Amino acid sequence: MKKTYITAIIAIIMALLMMTMLAGCGGSNGASEATDPAEAETITDEQALSAIKNYCLERNPNLESIVNDGEYEVNWEIEATDDQEIVVLFRSYTGAEVRYYIDRATGDTYVTEFVSGITEEEERTDESFNVKDYFTED
Repeated sequence: MKKTYITAIIAIIMALLMMTMLAGCGGSNGASEATDPAEAETITDEQALSAIKNYCLERNPNLESIVNDGEYEVNWEIEATDDQEIVVLFRSYTGAEVRYYIDRATGDTYVTEFVSGITEEEERTDESFNVKDYFTED
């Protein structure tokens, strides 16, 4: 009987310790954390697509006339999107497929390129920037 009593007390103590530890792992009620509203905003697919177009046109001043002439196929599209990342695909008049991987929260962007017949697979370039630098104000 003593052994059962001691085992029950140990079990109760262990349960109380577990509840205490789990409470310490719980989320904050927000009272002690200040959240910057700018950090809470995420980049929309539309903002990303527009910013990448702006980026490409700024880096290649002749691109706008190439697009307007319509002689070569050039386009931008959202290739993939989720809560963390947006991937914008730019199909260049050169035949290159350039992908812009955008962190939805920060705007940090890195670039990959694939050229059929020249590269075997998509390869990361040295190019990186923040897509927010290419937002336009409406």
